[in-house]
Amino acid sequence: MSFRIIPPSRLKKKKKTANGKEVLQRLEEYLNNCNGPVEVLCGFWKDQQDAITYRELREAVRSGEISQETIKLWQQDYSKLSVAGRLRGVWTRAIKQGPSGQPLLDKLNLVFNTQTPGIMNWIKERGAEFVTNCMQEQKDAVAALLTKKMIDGHTVDELARLIRPCIGLTEGQAKANVRYYDSIVANLKKEHPRMKAESIKRKALDAAQKYAERQHRERAFTIARTESAFAYNRGADEGIRQAQEQNLLGEVKKRWSTSGDDAVCDICAPLEGMEIDMDDSFNYKGRLLFVGQKLLPPAHPRCACAIEYIETQAPAQIPQMKVSITETDSLKTYSDAEIQSIAQQTENVASNHISTSSKWSGKIIVDDESECSGKLWNCDILTTHETAPHILLHEQIHARSISYYNVETYAEFHNIEEASVQFMTQEISKKEGIEIIESQYDEMVDALRELGRHIGKFKNDYDFAKTLIEKPLKERLAWLEENVYGTMRIDATIEEYQHVCNLLDMLY
Repeated sequence: MSFRIIPPSRLKKKKKTANGKEVLQRLEEYLNNCNGPVEVLCGFWKDQQDAITYRELREAVRSGEISQETIKLWQQDYSKLSVAGRLRGVWTRAIKQGPSGQPLLDKLNLVFNTQTPGIMNWIKERGAEFVTNCMQEQKDAVAALLTKKMIDGHTVDELARLIRPCIGLTEGQAKANVRYYDSIVANLKKEHPRMKAESIKRKALDAAQKYAERQHRERAFTIARTESAFAYNRGADEGIRQAQEQNLLGEVKKRWSTSGDDAVCDICAPLEGMEIDMDDSFNYKGRLLFVGQKLLPPAHPRCACAIEYIETQAPAQIPQMKVSITETDSLKTYSDAEIQSIAQQTENVASNHISTSSKWSGKIIVDDESECSGKLWNCDILTTHETAPHILLHEQIHARSISYYNVETYAEFHNIEEASVQFMTQEISKKEGIEIIESQYDEMVDALRELGRHIGKFKNDYDFAKTLIEKPLKERLAWLEENVYGTMRIDATIEEYQHVCNLLDMLY
């Protein structure tokens, strides 16, 4: 998708509305309650400081640079923190909360999907950007303390001790910390001329370290608030777009809303009330914090601006459809709208029976010329006009299983994936009154039913199917084998063992 930047002369400026004030209030309430990352970040930087020795720091002072090995370790630390660690949860929670910040969505029956490719890719890209930015800031901060001017003005040991508490600070904060240290040294020499030089340095280092702790909390608060605002506004935008896809909203514009008080900065103040199309960018000056930033707030660190979305045209009216997923003779030709309705109904049914989150994109592609149908790897569902609720339910269950992996994994675990999905589809269909359609995987399903009864731990086939489908795909066969062989009788015959082996072989 391409974006066009609207020149200032073409932007429309509007007065703040009641909804605009409500949007700001909800954002502020959310940001005020997301301080968890502050403790995480401060603890993370403390661990990084403890991991580097004074010997390594003294060598860095002598050589004028930090070692590449240390830089690589820092980068790995940041990667774990942002992508696989706690910050991923911060972004996900904020995205999920974003739609609830929009009064426009309050009365709509929106089914918000946080597992769309757009959201997943945004979190992945934001994680990579976060790692790159933080690593560069940390390198710049340490490099600023290793300049000739710094080295000439301090002893090697002194500078090594100054660097350590500054790990995790920005370049500006690190320089400020050293200036603070130098000022304390100068004042103590002036006010206490008889104090020993070592005592002066020790007192100044203690004070600088306490100052660094305050600086770390300040920086952690800035990151926590800014990153949460990034994701919250992204979630709100995604919620509006999903509402449009579900025909709950028509055409929408976005309006920039600032707090409106004296604290509004020079960057954000001119944006108050600016109203543009959904895919347009706000034209303002300032350093870009991330790719695509000018589509949404925040415009700068700690920015508390929000977007108010305004519906300018109602959605097209779709005739009420009397389509049910429980009818008989359900394998037949449906319209595009009926298929979309069935897909949403089967999605809701699957959600009631399976705890694993769905990765379905929410899109149904109807193509009668396609040589195959099913759940695609972009998480759309491809089908033809001739289908059935049972078939679409099967694909909705795939969206809770194989969608967490890739095509290579599907090829490796094809049989157990299709068998366990069809098994669960049949069991849900029995409970919900959905007509069961014959499948090429029914023989493997029969094998699973027999294995479940052989295990003997489950009240019925439904409980066994649900337990099986909620196991991660890569663990499913191993779990099944362990339970099957673990319940074999000591006096089981060779024929009985061979029969069980044959049943399991069907699933490989």
